[in-house]
Formats: sequence, structure tokens, C-alpha cells
Amino acid sequence: MDKDKALESVFEIKELMEKSSKFISVSGIAAILAGIYALAGAYIATQVITSDMYLSDTLKLMAIIAMAVLAAAAVTAGILSYCKSQKMGQKFFSRLTYRALWNFSLPMLTGGVLCISILMHEYYDILASVMLLFYGLALVNVSKFTYSSIVWLGYAFICLGVVDCFWEGHSLLFWTIGFGGFHILYGILFYLHYERKRS
Repeated sequence: MDKDKALESVFEIKELMEKSSKFISVSGIAAILAGIYALAGAYIATQVITSDMYLSDTLKLMAIIAMAVLAAAAVTAGILSYCKSQKMGQKFFSRLTYRALWNFSLPMLTGGVLCISILMHEYYDILASVMLLFYGLALVNVSKFTYSSIVWLGYAFICLGVVDCFWEGHSLLFWTIGFGGFHILYGILFYLHYERKRS
């Protein structure tokens, strides 16, 4: 009996330390939905964009679709993370949240600037690779302030981006595998490992 109480106390202490040192309001459902949004965006792109379109029109449509996917994923992640933080009794707007957000945003903003530069110089072949690589770097960077398993998702994106650099003509496929497939797979594993146990 005393052994059970001691183990329970250890788990409680561990949970309190996680709450105070790491942003643990990440939602597996948000990752799954982000993947679904990416798959939907890729499908819309294949239906709307035709081979006889001007390159400038194609890029505009792709940019609109990508921004819509990003906005939908960000809003969904924000809402679900806020709800989870309320449920777990963790303060959502805290110094810890801002540190995690900054460490995620810095590689993303850097990659965004590079993507704009690539578009301006009309070197479109590596655009998807840059997106995958910098998103992967953002995940690796933010993993220090949240669940450590996120680092593996980051490594997967980096590896996929590297492969895409050397495999010409399949940018949309790699983008879909990464932002669609990887997110859904990680979201399911995350939910089963972290969230289902606590619900």
C-alpha cells in the first residue's frame, strides 16, 4: 500500500514539474486535423490547377491554398490547446507559452522569408523542400519546451525535405506526405500515448 502511495506521489511530482517547465497543452487532435486540412488542400490543388494555366496563376492559387491550410491549422491548434490547458489547469497565456511560440516561430518566419525570396527569383523547384525543412527545424527547436516526442516529427520532416531536394517534379507529393500524412500519423500516436490515458 505504501509502495502504491509512493509511486502515486512520484507521478504527481512529475506532472507538476512538467506543468511548470513545459508547454503540455499540445493537442493530438489538432495535429490530425492539420493533416486532414493539408490533404484537403492538396486535393483542391490537383482539381483546380490545370496544365494550361499560366505559371503566375498557378503560384497564386497554390499560395492561397497553402495560406488557407496554415490559417485553419493554426486556429484549430490554438483553440484545442486553449481548451486542453483549461482542462489540465495550466495557464495558457504564460511566459512558457510565449517561449514555445517564439522558438517555433523563429525558424518558420526565417523559412517564410526564404520562400518569398525563392518566389521573387522564380526558382520554384525547391520551394516545397524549403517549407518541409524549416518546418522540421521549427519542430525540433520547440521540442525543448514541450513534449520531447515532437522532435521525431521534426526529424521526419527534415529527412523528407532533404529527399525532396534531390527528387525533381514531385513537390506536391512530398508536401502532402509531410503536412498531411506525417501530421495524421503523429497526431494519432500522440493521442493514444498521452491523451487517451488521461481522459
